[in-house]
Amino acid sequence: MSGRNNKTHDAQDAANGQSNSVNLTALYAQYRSSLVNHITRLIGCRETASELTQEAYIRLMVRHDLPDILSLSAYLFRIGHNLAIDHQRAPSYRIENLLLDETLPCPLLQPHEIASLRQQCRILLDTIAAMPQGCRDVFLLRKIDELSYGEISIRLNISEKTVQRRLVQAMLFCHRRMNDLLV
Repeated sequence: MSGRNNKTHDAQDAANGQSNSVNLTALYAQYRSSLVNHITRLIGCRETASELTQEAYIRLMVRHDLPDILSLSAYLFRIGHNLAIDHQRAPSYRIENLLLDETLPCPLLQPHEIASLRQQCRILLDTIAAMPQGCRDVFLLRKIDELSYGEISIRLNISEKTVQRRLVQAMLFCHRRMNDLLV
């Protein structure tokens, strides 16, 4: 940070009797790019760093005790540094960065993906409807209602072996039908 070694320069300007606005304008012009670079390293966004640099300058301008400050450049960098930290702590910063991060995949399905899924659902529903009744009942109780083989056998009054056989038949039926229709 180049502003740290300028205590004598800042103090000389104040001692020379130059007006604060002239000193601050020169200070801003001299250190603006360095301060923007410093804040950019802290927060990762040059545009926001530029805005925070302007805010630091404004905060320095409204100070009434400028003659008491030994190094205006160091103080300007401290204000900028603190603004960067405050900016990162703000909840809106985290939300804003999440929303603007273009490397994250969109959590919403794209229209073509929705259309494809709807087609697959229609095919699956048609396939289930076309299954033999016994296989369909076992398939739905197992896959939709998530019942165990024993619970299905009690509900349908069939053996567990028959439940297993019908479920395998239903799965093969789905597999064949889906492959035929989607390929």
